[in-house]
Amino acid sequence: MNKPRIGIAANLLTNTENMFPGILRSYVNQDYITAIEKAGGIPILLPVMQNLEDVSSQLIGLDRLILSGGEDIDPALYGEDIHPSCGPLMPSVDRYDLALIHAADQLGLPVMGICKGMQAMNVAFGGTLYQSIADEWPGAIQHTPAMPRYEPSHKIEIEDSFLKIILGVETRVNSFHHQAIKDLGKDLKVTAYAPDGIIEGIEKTVGTFMFGVQFHPEMMAAFDNPQMIHIFKAFFNKI
Repeated sequence: MNKPRIGIAANLLTNTENMFPGILRSYVNQDYITAIEKAGGIPILLPVMQNLEDVSSQLIGLDRLILSGGEDIDPALYGEDIHPSCGPLMPSVDRYDLALIHAADQLGLPVMGICKGMQAMNVAFGGTLYQSIADEWPGAIQHTPAMPRYEPSHKIEIEDSFLKIILGVETRVNSFHHQAIKDLGKDLKVTAYAPDGIIEGIEKTVGTFMFGVQFHPEMMAAFDNPQMIHIFKAFFNKI
């Protein structure tokens, strides 16, 4: 049986060393590769494209698409000015991610969004973000703890959804983000919350199947967490 081909949306990294300072590199963290392999998929790196009209062609032949984490999303894409606590931005990556989401939607290609990938999914369908949890969400728990990336740091409560079928009503997850979903995008529903009310999961309710998680299952799956490996397996096998 052929293994599913899983596209991973890349990020851009600005080189600051060696002979070519300032040169851009398309990359994904190795944990995504490892997690996909452990779950039985074939990882395919999708480099960031400038010609967004060709994005649909880039997706041909894939069975699934994963939107990886990365820098903060340009607030202009959801109609806001930049908050003082907003982090580094890479607008060309953001435009590429949004184009990927819409192309996948038109092609019927299932999508999983991880951390920024979930936030991009929300923005793609008209939603907005909190640019800084610490400044805009009083009483928030620590969502960027100084812990190993594979260690869970807080629990999430899960609503009826694809995610609940996999993880049950509650589990513990890792956390490495300072932004979060504010206004939910069109045709999306919340599937999980952190104890402070921050949205930790979403799912598309009509059309092409898409879901997102605010945590990083690939980091935990890379270190053999069975629950997190199961998320990827279930996504690859969903009909």
